[in-house]
Amino acid sequence: MAKKTTEKDVLIVRDEKTGEISVVAGLNADGSPKRTPAKAENAQSFLQFDRHGDVLDNFFKNFFRQCKEPSRFGFYRIAADQAEDLLGVMKELLKDPTANAELLAPHKVDTSAYEKQVAQEQKTQKEQKQEQNQTNNVELQKQENMEQKQQENVQQNAQENKQENKQRQGYQPIDESRIDWQALEKNWGVKREELEQSGDLQKMLNYGKSDLVRVTPNFGGESFSLDARLSFRKDDDGNVRLVPHFIRKEQKLDEYKGHKFTPEEKKALKETGNLGRIVDLVDKATGEITPSFISIDRKTNEITDMPAARIRIPERIGKTEITPQEHEMLRAGLPVKDKLIERNDGRKFVTTLQVNVEQRGVEFVPGTGKSPRTVEEHSNKESTKVAQAAPQQEPGKQRRNTWTNKDGSIRPITKWKGVPFTEEQKADYVAGKTVKLENVPDDKGVPSTMYLRFNPDKGRPYRYDTNPDNAQKVAPANESRTQVAVNSQGKTNEATKNVNEPLQKGQTAPKDDIQQKQEKRKSKGMKV
Repeated sequence: MAKKTTEKDVLIVRDEKTGEISVVAGLNADGSPKRTPAKAENAQSFLQFDRHGDVLDNFFKNFFRQCKEPSRFGFYRIAADQAEDLLGVMKELLKDPTANAELLAPHKVDTSAYEKQVAQEQKTQKEQKQEQNQTNNVELQKQENMEQKQQENVQQNAQENKQENKQRQGYQPIDESRIDWQALEKNWGVKREELEQSGDLQKMLNYGKSDLVRVTPNFGGESFSLDARLSFRKDDDGNVRLVPHFIRKEQKLDEYKGHKFTPEEKKALKETGNLGRIVDLVDKATGEITPSFISIDRKTNEITDMPAARIRIPERIGKTEITPQEHEMLRAGLPVKDKLIERNDGRKFVTTLQVNVEQRGVEFVPGTGKSPRTVEEHSNKESTKVAQAAPQQEPGKQRRNTWTNKDGSIRPITKWKGVPFTEEQKADYVAGKTVKLENVPDDKGVPSTMYLRFNPDKGRPYRYDTNPDNAQKVAPANESRTQVAVNSQGKTNEATKNVNEPLQKGQTAPKDDIQQKQEKRKSKGMKV
């Protein structure tokens, strides 16, 4: 055979399964050799290798890394400048490589070293992956331990909330002398000085949460660092313990303390961080049912709650008065949108107000703040659009009913008295069906339950205090029967006839000590 005279080689590959003989033109995506017929006219497609370079090494490394059947192929090398002369000879010899082994030996490529190297690499990668998985499992176990500990804390909160309620009746902050600061620093890496400097200590001593701080908890003799919000809780003996609130992944929002979230509630929590209404929560330990607000801690993604009775609704914010109607909307959990707020320093802005558990009262919902000028400009633009879109009334013609379309079909509406419709409610209204609405302000601004349906005879939507789809003789909705009769119809309820304030949803008797005293005082006066 002719001797090699150049520094470039090409590879001849034999498919040991089919006996096909080709020249290597590269690698396919699956790692198998890309092949071209072993003919001189295909020389431009041949992949050439510098025998003193890394191209050949890289080719075989990638081949063994990716190819599913590497043993299927045998490789032989010949000088690139002699390929035209040797291709025919090599094809003949490779028809029976066993019989011609001696002649083929100088050209046979020993790939065993590449195969071993790649096998060792894959083994090392597998071991590293297993090690990483073990590390991840350890971290996951740590996180699960944290969440379990946090869940235990949550389960204890019900009893502690009772204690806190007692404290608030004769409010006293947490007694700092009952805090074991040495233990907190040892077990959690929490230092008093740092909490005091940041202002978090004052919040925590008043039953609030700190901002996010770095803690180093110790579990099983092993400590690690992570961020959490902190709060203090007292047990029945008056001892104070630290409650960590770790950062969680996004909540699933399926069920919380016996309450299953509706799609609308899930949307509200994700968009505003607040549920937007009061719900009954069940204490698993005692079975006690408590009407409560629910919010999402925006810094930790923790679901939090607070009894509705403990939420404080201010009479004013800065120089801005909260009207009785707005007060009742906030008390019911509803948002008060586009409220103009004037601070004590004279600065003004427009925002949405809503009860938030973390604030223990009313907050400015993040992302809703606007300048009064921006709101005014937007309002003017919308008014202009409506005016331009409205059909011009011809002289002498009666104004068309704005509640219906030209063809007489019911025109869609999206809300009633500030209460937005769900998509299902929008569809039902257009179809002429009855829509049940919750927390609609009555004539005195108190949230109530009502029914709305388009009345064809009147040509407009008509409000009902009872479901008009029921029997001909209907009674008011149970939860709003007395409220609507007194607040909207001017009727008198014997048990509350001397109460000065509007009745609340479901109220049939004085709701507190103040109203009871009003009733007794005026009743005595009437007897004289």
